[in-house]
Amino acid sequence: MHTWQELWSSLSEPPAALAVYLAALHILLDGVKNVAENVLDMLLKCLSPQDLVKAQKALEVFLDIIWRESSRYKVIESMEDEKYETFKGSLYGFLKRDKPNEVKKIVQALLKLRKETELKTKRGSFAKPLFLKEAVADVEDIKIDADISIKQLRELGFFILVVPSGKYREQEYEEYEVYDVIVPAPYTDMDILRLFEAPEEPRVEGARAEVEGVVTPLPEALKPSREVLEDIVAQALRALGFRAQTNFRLPAKGGDVEVDVWATKSVGGAQFRVYASCKNWDKDVDRHVVDHEFGRVLQLHQLPHLRILVVKSLTEPAKKAAFDDGFFVIELGEKASTSNAQEIYGIVYSKLKEIFIGIAPDRVRSVVERLRSALKELEGLM
Repeated sequence: MHTWQELWSSLSEPPAALAVYLAALHILLDGVKNVAENVLDMLLKCLSPQDLVKAQKALEVFLDIIWRESSRYKVIESMEDEKYETFKGSLYGFLKRDKPNEVKKIVQALLKLRKETELKTKRGSFAKPLFLKEAVADVEDIKIDADISIKQLRELGFFILVVPSGKYREQEYEEYEVYDVIVPAPYTDMDILRLFEAPEEPRVEGARAEVEGVVTPLPEALKPSREVLEDIVAQALRALGFRAQTNFRLPAKGGDVEVDVWATKSVGGAQFRVYASCKNWDKDVDRHVVDHEFGRVLQLHQLPHLRILVVKSLTEPAKKAAFDDGFFVIELGEKASTSNAQEIYGIVYSKLKEIFIGIAPDRVRSVVERLRSALKELEGLM
């Protein structure tokens, strides 16, 4: 018999949280019939085999628990509210963030659908029935408006359930096939556009002057510890004029988040913030780790202006995800230790210098203004 604690532990994996959230919304908005089949049918088309295994296991745990709950609808409403940030992070982690204009168009269409339906959860997830004159061979062919199909949504990483709901006869004339479109609340949450938001205060001319020249020696000798890489990164940032702290706890939605390295610097009267995640592992960092880090960043009350991943190496999917999520990546080629600390420090220092010198303030400010305009436009639809 599975437990709630077991379920909560599994939600740290984005595919698991995704499957549980979709199943919960299916039960809440469309009933209990064929929940597992409908959710897995969609995930089979969208997830890798490795992700699918995690999703299926979490789904089994959730359904085993929820079927034993006498007040399952109240439990699910409460679960969506309490675990909303976790569910949101899992959904956003799968979005293709290299096509912001297409995502904006989809968000507009989903906001319009939401206004047309009354069946919503407290958080804003909703189910919208679509009436078609004939059944479709594949639900991916269904369109939520004239230009956007379910297939296009899924290609961009939107996980929206489409559930066959039977037939509807309008008086004695026409008969329709009915499909319920279930849309998770995070897709109409304005946080979705922040995925594409550039830093608002990226003026680091002061830092540029400090990073010219040769790499300075490692300022402090390091003691053997599990946090040797965190210490190296922190010292490199301090050498560049930042106030850096390791294992620093920051206020976030749902509780504090511990950051490997958090660095700040006063630039032009404003505080420039750097988030660095250090993975001093023997193995390659995979995409799930990147998605998890991205979700952690989104939960912070104070978003960093610069996000950095410092690793030995990444898989190719992880590199792409990191780029799409707005992370700068520093690959070291080897695991850090006290014996190679000076060499690792030199790599980190040089890469950080390249990052700061390479920032283009005028271009970034232009992107920010465009995103602010998009936010105002979408808020008018709510």
